[in-house]
Amino acid sequence: MFDTWYASVKNLKAIRKKEWHFLTRLKSNRLVNPDNKGNVPLETVEIPPKGLVVHLRAYGFVKVFRIVSKDGDTQHWVTDVQDMDEAKT
Repeated sequence: MFDTWYASVKNLKAIRKKEWHFLTRLKSNRLVNPDNKGNVPLETVEIPPKGLVVHLRAYGFVKVFRIVSKDGDTQHWVTDVQDMDEAKT
């Protein structure tokens, strides 16, 4: 688990190469392909409470979650564990 600062594609691929898993935050402008129609910024994607599997540009398939705090602050979390749910996070 780590913050957005370390969530570069290079680092995510290094984690995958070691056969580890990750749960980290992504910036809202990261490009994902949610519906096989092309890359769009993560902030524009409709993400249900249970999360959504998307293709992260230059990495592969991941599951994303959107967390909105009471004050309206939005965070995007991502994991390579595609069966992750809110109870497991």
